[in-house]
Amino acid sequence: MAEMTQDQVRAVVVAAQRIPRPAGPGHYDDAGAVLRGLGLIQLDPLTRVSTAQRLTSLTRLPRSARAEEVDAALWPAGPDSPAEPVSFEAFTKVACVFPLEDWPLLQLRRETVREAAASTLDRSVAEQIREVVAQSPRGVQVGTLEAALGSARTTGWNWSEIKQSAELMVRTGELVITARDGVVRLFDLPERALPAALREAEHLPADELRAGLARRAAGALTVMTVGDFAHHYHLSRADAAHGIELAGLVPLQVQGWKETAYSLPELLDSADEPAETDSRGLGPVQEARLIGPFDPLLRDCRRALRIFGFDYTFEAYVPRAERIYGHYVMGVLSADRLIGRVDLWRKDGELVVNRIFPETGVPRRSVEARTKAAAGTLARQLGVGLRMPQ
Repeated sequence: MAEMTQDQVRAVVVAAQRIPRPAGPGHYDDAGAVLRGLGLIQLDPLTRVSTAQRLTSLTRLPRSARAEEVDAALWPAGPDSPAEPVSFEAFTKVACVFPLEDWPLLQLRRETVREAAASTLDRSVAEQIREVVAQSPRGVQVGTLEAALGSARTTGWNWSEIKQSAELMVRTGELVITARDGVVRLFDLPERALPAALREAEHLPADELRAGLARRAAGALTVMTVGDFAHHYHLSRADAAHGIELAGLVPLQVQGWKETAYSLPELLDSADEPAETDSRGLGPVQEARLIGPFDPLLRDCRRALRIFGFDYTFEAYVPRAERIYGHYVMGVLSADRLIGRVDLWRKDGELVVNRIFPETGVPRRSVEARTKAAAGTLARQLGVGLRMPQ
């Protein structure tokens, strides 16, 4: 079994994110390319700084990229657009957007949900929803479904029966979301929205789909345990372990890790050169970036702690009096280390940095300088000014 140090793992994991340098063109041209590289991008409705998909994409795009370009690249096939879809929305445990070509890989999960939903989804309601969707060639908003079927309207988290049924049909694959009208999701029929080849690939042997999903996760995570894979796609540990076995991944012993790790051999063979750092292990000031709470580097908090030693909890839903760091906290990435965290928000045309928290052992001035540079980059991409704490 091959061995790796924690420093080596951290280096290859960050290198695989393809975060561009300030003057570089970047590995990815647009958010659609970022999505294909990452395999999934978590979604979240909070906009205290910006949406989750925008923050994740902007970190990996050239400094010239702008926030408003992200959604157009992820959902180009709007109601008035002739463009073909590049993504579909579905769920792991949470809402995510996936590359369109990965539709077959989630077939086994859709089947699992379908079996569980057999006793809860009213088939007569489902057929009525399908009939309404079929009448609109570009998909329909949930409000249109509710109006057509005489349903109460959804308000916030108070979902109508139609909304609940339509969302469950997305999970089972009876409906698909590949386009948006602005920020509003459009429900469509998979036989109309998806290429025939993708729908045919759903019927590949189950073990081939399991192995493909494991290789996809390994390509995104670079070095992963069974638990990492299970969390990434919300699988049982047994299913994750089976997929890894079928995929023929290389087992790794990482110093300090209790679980065996796995990787695609070509990812380790082609690992980038070590990041440029100073004697303290910090990267150049202008290369620092802010990492959002739903970013692949942070969305699995246990993995972030294991790889970076970064103990992160998203506190937006924690009562104010019980928060340690703040409502919306982003990590500060320098080279391949998370060196601090910052509480911030976007208000009145400015990105406002409230407080900066250096990690233990990292000089405050170093973290403050890199936070200012990283926040300045993000502010320009968001099209707002920057206000640092006095």
